[in-house]
Amino acid sequence: MRDLLLLLCRYPYNATNRETLSKLISEVQDWTKTVELINAHGIIALAAYNIKEAGLEKQIPEDAMAIIENGHMQSVVRNTWLTERWKEVNTILSNAGIKHVLLKGMALEHTIYGGKGLRQMTDNDILLKRGDALKAWHLLQQEGFSHELIKSSLHKKIMIDIGKHLPCLYKNGYAVEIHHKLFDTTTTDGKDYNDLIDNAAEILIGNTKARILTKEIQLKHLINHYERHALEGNVQLRQYADIILLDKASTIGIPDSFVYNPRQETKMEYRKAAYKINIRSIQPKYRLWHIIGDIFPSVKWMKERYNCTGLKTLVYYPIRVGKLLWLI
Repeated sequence: MRDLLLLLCRYPYNATNRETLSKLISEVQDWTKTVELINAHGIIALAAYNIKEAGLEKQIPEDAMAIIENGHMQSVVRNTWLTERWKEVNTILSNAGIKHVLLKGMALEHTIYGGKGLRQMTDNDILLKRGDALKAWHLLQQEGFSHELIKSSLHKKIMIDIGKHLPCLYKNGYAVEIHHKLFDTTTTDGKDYNDLIDNAAEILIGNTKARILTKEIQLKHLINHYERHALEGNVQLRQYADIILLDKASTIGIPDSFVYNPRQETKMEYRKAAYKINIRSIQPKYRLWHIIGDIFPSVKWMKERYNCTGLKTLVYYPIRVGKLLWLI
């Protein structure tokens, strides 16, 4: 199964792999489970592409192939829709004189993946200068975007210093994340990103100009993103495929445990690891603020998180103190 999945997530198609791909497909015994795994890894569009390019559709059960082909079509439709929604964001920010750079899926789909719907996406990620990030975040809210409930008033005060991006913004099913950092090691004033954004390469998406990072910085960011996800228990072949496509000589690998189960972030060991990583990524002077806000969030947030009302929220506060033990 591992070898099959690794071949199905490659781009562009390599005809020398056809015989091996055919053999691996013929060895599959449970196509229901295989299709579920392909979908869980976010590579169903790539799988459809590689199978069709190899002309091996007939080797796959009709119902399974129909699901794979439908997955590709859904990806094409969704990517087209996401692109149009991004254009709205681009217009708002451009009119305000705010530059931004496309990250991850959107940048890759419209460059190395050729705009064929092969790079599956669920949202858009954009990079802004630190000084523009909060301005853009509030500006988009004036244009009808909203954000999920922020955990506490303390978190709201320091949200530009928590992690690499501001709380995700939503509008009519569309989601966009405003990043102000790519790496945890970046200096806090964000000056080291100004040149990246000002000198970013321009591409055309339809008739709309967009900016993307250099290949070197994109690759560095994708590897960093992949490695952090691995520590937090969430690794997809979609992420692996991006890296291999940008650097065919890359030695990055994906553990078998994630090949067969890409979503493990709910396991306690990964939840603890993710929490520690998040704390370490925050400037030391804000860490205590963050921890206090996390252990004692607002009552409104508690009601939503634990699906309870009134005084029942008080019962759940002691549970949150256990996060201190994760740090210890």
